[in-house]
Amino acid sequence: MWKKIIAAVGCGVMLWSGSPAMAAEPQDAMSVYKEAYMANFNDERAVSTNLDLLGPDYHCELNAKGRVLRDSTMHWQGSMRWDIKAKKMNLASREDIPFYLENVNGLLNLYAQRAGKWVKLSVPGIPVELANVWQNGAVNFMDDSLQAVKNVSLANETDTQQGLQIVIDAGKMMQVSEKYLDDGTLKLSEKEKKEHQAMLDTLTKALQGTDLTVDWVVNKADHKTISINTDLTPLLRAYAKNVINDKAAGKIKLNNDEREMMESLLSFSELKFYMTYSGVNQNEKFTIPDDVRKSAVEILNMTNSQKGVSEAAGTGKK
Repeated sequence: MWKKIIAAVGCGVMLWSGSPAMAAEPQDAMSVYKEAYMANFNDERAVSTNLDLLGPDYHCELNAKGRVLRDSTMHWQGSMRWDIKAKKMNLASREDIPFYLENVNGLLNLYAQRAGKWVKLSVPGIPVELANVWQNGAVNFMDDSLQAVKNVSLANETDTQQGLQIVIDAGKMMQVSEKYLDDGTLKLSEKEKKEHQAMLDTLTKALQGTDLTVDWVVNKADHKTISINTDLTPLLRAYAKNVINDKAAGKIKLNNDEREMMESLLSFSELKFYMTYSGVNQNEKFTIPDDVRKSAVEILNMTNSQKGVSEAAGTGKK
């Protein structure tokens, strides 16, 4: 379950800190933030990212690069390295997992290689129509997001760069993001809706009052983001603490391995995220090789829940 927080918070960071543009004239920090935020919805960029999870008995590092387009189409390729120590058996292991990811026409496909074999996972992605709803409602989204912004300041300004440091209430960030990420467009069964809502409620409760600090570095000349950097450790530990408290209250059960993992996340683990941006090179292709597509064994397909998304999103519901 702890992976859900990484996915959810990562989604929030991506939505909240895209490709800011800075005004030419000096402004107060909040004005700069608002102008930067609006530029997020009108850019196509090449992206390189790093996600680093460090604990006492494990280290996971993800490195990827890709391309993100206005219509929500995304292509990524990269690798994830796991280093794990088994204390009881005094053993250490390392696994490198290359992967490709694409979000096209509202479907998210992940191809990953393990033990020399490619596998495929397919889940509902971000539909084009819903991306249009986000863009058309950009002003409303920014206004809603300000509910979670605790502080904005300018930092590390040079002749060519401008820095923004934003402190966000992570619990409120989840509440705002939930409205725009789901918005009733996915056709879920009643059971799936309850499970989905329970997961979101748990994350929101766990993260309430926890601060997330996001640093943007912006190029003054072309108003584009140079980098985004944030330490997700407080969110990881807040989530682990909530799970441990729920176990103590008898609300959930954990086996020994799960309990040790949560205790590790609470006391020792660190999770850091870094992303750099560059202009899109039309000659650079982020396509999935044909041999990977043909040889991959599908191990998960949840795309049936995507039916009806286009019709629902096309209404522009808020």
